[in-house]
Amino acid sequence: MISGREAALAVSGAVRLARFDAKGAYFFNATVQGFWNSFWVAAVIAPVHILYIALIWQNEDIPTTALRFFSIETIMYVMNWVAFPLAMVTVSKWLDRRDRFLTFGTANNWTDLVVSALVLPVQIAITTDLLTGTALSFALAVAIVYSLGVSWFVSRHTLNISGLAASGVIALAVFINFIIRYWGAVLIAG
Repeated sequence: MISGREAALAVSGAVRLARFDAKGAYFFNATVQGFWNSFWVAAVIAPVHILYIALIWQNEDIPTTALRFFSIETIMYVMNWVAFPLAMVTVSKWLDRRDRFLTFGTANNWTDLVVSALVLPVQIAITTDLLTGTALSFALAVAIVYSLGVSWFVSRHTLNISGLAASGVIALAVFINFIIRYWGAVLIAG
């Protein structure tokens, strides 16, 4: 179980990294236990994600049953939390940064909390048509650029790799997310 102190330090580190302060990487419990503890972030984000999915169900014409839709969305949520770290185990070996994987994985998960706190409200506002037209385009562009920028920064500074290598890590994350979303859409439509 995660302690309140560890969580508070991790949130502080995540906020610093999200403000593009590399010193935030030192706030995490970069041990095997700290890495597993960082997955509590998925549980913290889950209620807002469920709200977002419920709004999609309510506001869009989904060609399947509610049970199938929510089941597939839940599986995709879990896969997004698991697939990228699993891929990064191998990638960190290829980059000769296996010793930095725990720092990266822990920081990446905790930073998702901060990024989600900014991005999920934008997604909800778009889904509920609170943002339309130019405001929608601007908010979506800012959310995407910011989340990719933070991910790149975390990769670059926690793995201690070049900017180009960090771009490759981000490309991998985007690709994995795309594959999961694509197959989820196929299953929902199926």
